[in-house]
Amino acid sequence: MVVLTMEDSAMLKTLGIIKGALLTDRQRRYLARYLEGKSVLEWVVRQMTDSELLDKVVVVADEGQRGDLVRKLTPCDVPVYSTSAHDTTAAVLETLEHFSAESCVVIGADWPFLDSELIDRLVRASRRTEKCDYAAYQSMNEVFSAERHYGLFPEWYRGSSLRKLIAETDDPIHRQMPGTFFLDNSRTYRVATLQIPEGLDRVAEMKYSFANEDDWDSILELHGALDLEVLDFRKVGGLLGSQIMRVRG
Repeated sequence: MVVLTMEDSAMLKTLGIIKGALLTDRQRRYLARYLEGKSVLEWVVRQMTDSELLDKVVVVADEGQRGDLVRKLTPCDVPVYSTSAHDTTAAVLETLEHFSAESCVVIGADWPFLDSELIDRLVRASRRTEKCDYAAYQSMNEVFSAERHYGLFPEWYRGSSLRKLIAETDDPIHRQMPGTFFLDNSRTYRVATLQIPEGLDRVAEMKYSFANEDDWDSILELHGALDLEVLDFRKVGGLLGSQIMRVRG
């Protein structure tokens, strides 16, 4: 694990944050599963570090024993920031301030099919939108935030906007899923949305869980069919749109 210092004092434009804190026990077990010799968490980390538009990538873990697994699984060349925050907004803002970053892209730690190009597209969208507060992917006119498994698609946040969120609300849903706050207040805040690429909109139909080994078999099947060291969202979407995945309704 990288030992953090305050040497990174120069302001970063965009920080990549992998949310390994405030996870359920099921999520922790999932990110520790292995695909072709790498943990699910490592797959996520490597896709984040492949992004061209992120200045730095960090994994956020819980302080104490609950964060031990995340710290152990994080590659040694990527810093881990430990937090005692009780909600996502506080954890993300605390991390942004520690690394002196203006904005961030946040992704969950337990979805191994992230493509770095999706991250870069999101960052570009935020930069094209004047004074953007929040950017996210959407499908069928519904932004994937409260109504989706957390972490399937990256989200972009401006740090100053997260500070306003904390000052304005104690709503537990908004604090745990900050994207919902900006969507609910889109007349006040600037929101940029991108359409989910064809095929990837089926991701939400995948009801994987640790209780059902058949679900994990579907993850292995998709990963094996990709046969790629660097994931390509076009191929992922194509396979999800075909019969190769046993998607459960």
